[in-house]
Amino acid sequence: MRKIIIHTKSTEKTGLVLENQQICEYMVDRPGRELLSGSIFVGKVENIHRGMQAAFIDIGEEKNAFLKRDQIPWAKEKIEQTVQEGQTLLVQVIREAVGEKGAQVTTDLTLPGLYCIYQPLGRKISVSKKLGDDLSEFVKAELEAIVNGEEGGIVRTAAGNEKTEVVIEEFRLLRKLWREQMQPIRKKSPQPVWRDHIIPDQLIRKFPISSLTDIIVDEVEMGRYIKERYPSVANKISWVKEVESILPSGINELQEALIQPVVKLENGVELVIEPTEAMTVIDVNSHRFKGKSLSDSQAFEVNTQAAKAISKQIRLRNHSGIILVDFLNMKNPSLEKKLVDFMRKQTREDLTKSNVMGMTRLGLMELTRKRDALSSVQVLSKPCLPAFDSEAMVYRMERELLAYSSHPAEAILIAINPQLYEMKKRLLSSLISSKIPQELFVRQDADVSDYQIELEGSENMVLEAIHRRKAPVDNLF
Repeated sequence: MRKIIIHTKSTEKTGLVLENQQICEYMVDRPGRELLSGSIFVGKVENIHRGMQAAFIDIGEEKNAFLKRDQIPWAKEKIEQTVQEGQTLLVQVIREAVGEKGAQVTTDLTLPGLYCIYQPLGRKISVSKKLGDDLSEFVKAELEAIVNGEEGGIVRTAAGNEKTEVVIEEFRLLRKLWREQMQPIRKKSPQPVWRDHIIPDQLIRKFPISSLTDIIVDEVEMGRYIKERYPSVANKISWVKEVESILPSGINELQEALIQPVVKLENGVELVIEPTEAMTVIDVNSHRFKGKSLSDSQAFEVNTQAAKAISKQIRLRNHSGIILVDFLNMKNPSLEKKLVDFMRKQTREDLTKSNVMGMTRLGLMELTRKRDALSSVQVLSKPCLPAFDSEAMVYRMERELLAYSSHPAEAILIAINPQLYEMKKRLLSSLISSKIPQELFVRQDADVSDYQIELEGSENMVLEAIHRRKAPVDNLF
């Protein structure tokens, strides 16, 4: 059974899912960086790509959205006969923007609830195939009796565990919400019509309501909103002033763990998780057996323990797309098959669709996971730019100073970080100052990240600058 914890006191809203008192999912919502998936926009057709049979739609975001012809329900001809440049359309985001690609959108609009989905332009009522025939026909008939004009809807599998009148009431609530959202829209310029917030809406709808025991909030206003939006979960909502007090760890501590590439397990195994633009690569290391030869049965035991942790980390960090795992090597093909089956069993606990493809010819396990949002690493950390180590910086500095041999300047003033200064003394036995014609003055400065050529010119000019700064300098470097 699951608990949902919603922390909204801070500007950054956080949603957490607990299973067996362990945090298994983490979601975050920040002003200015809201997820677009599910949100509806007034969009303007910027241009049409006939070859791709798609249109690029301005929705008021940084990048134009991408609308495929097959995402236009009424399209019976080619896209250039279906929409025109400059035309305004109501579109809904179905996939987030990734890299240089804009968001993908559809004109098949939906407002989702817990038991049904309202489609303002759906034109028919559909029912989940997992519901029994008798119930399906009854619920469908009840909804068909109240829809008007182009309205439609979908009855979800969860409706099978709820009274029909609750499902009907939710449909009416979603219709009312849609009409309220449409009333203020007067302009035809690109703008949002309705935001499907990740917290609390997408978070609550992600799980079967029957599997949720508690929805804990830290603000009364949030609890009130959830009760109004999802009346059937009102009895599960409770208010705790300091929700972090009931978590296994604080949110800041959780975030620190999520951006670390190395995850240490209790059995001496380490996971090294490296997300790239194309895929996520996970390496399994066992320091407990370092320098020893493992039997296939030992390697299988370590690999199954690692597989449990990997499935949890993928879910917690929300990694998606292609994922490659380098497990400990096993020579027995039957054990490799058992490991693949074991991983498939682990991923079934994740409601985000995953597919374990099997082992590649290089012995890597390949799996995919549906992309529904940015990973925790993408949200919480900044990209690491390549940086030179201290040794490389010493040699780069030496080359740059030697290049001054051809300069007309009489003197050079350089500022250097004390640690780099000590590294230079260890690496270079001869003085750089003896290799160049200029008088070289060096001052140590902890505020300089590595080194910086501050001034070059006449010797008097450089000496005057040194005197003004009252900084100790060394001219034997």
